[in-house]
Amino acid sequence: MSTKQNYDLKIFIVRLGITVVAVVLVMYLAKVWFIDQKRTDLPSQGLTSEQVNTSIPESQQLSDTNHVISWQDAAKYYGKYAVVEGIIVATHNSGKVCFLNFHPDYKRYFTAVIFASAFPHFTANPENYYYGKKVRVSGYIKEYKGKPEIILNDPSQIEILK
Repeated sequence: MSTKQNYDLKIFIVRLGITVVAVVLVMYLAKVWFIDQKRTDLPSQGLTSEQVNTSIPESQQLSDTNHVISWQDAAKYYGKYAVVEGIIVATHNSGKVCFLNFHPDYKRYFTAVIFASAFPHFTANPENYYYGKKVRVSGYIKEYKGKPEIILNDPSQIEILK
């Protein structure tokens, strides 16, 4: 290889490296400035359950924190923090997600969802523990595949009633 070719190869590698670093930096900044911001600003706009930040500032909770709604009315409160009451009538744990359903037709009606990342915080086999019990769940009500749901990240979000 000639000296000219070595010099051109070095220039090419430096330019390629700079381009890769610039692209990675732009992607990172876009994620931080735009994507992460949208996740916290728009929790009810069709994002998947796993993409939504469900921690709730007190200022965004319903003004009457004692206001409990029925699971049948949950769809009226999309994007709001609420306390939803009902009986868990069906459950399913896929190992990645546990569904606590308030109606046998889980595809159309309110569901409380626990993702595997939160399993360590809950009792073992939450699908059995909560099945058949009257509960109150609290959190953001979001629409997922045309039905309301609340994501449970902590056991304090679900209360078993007597």
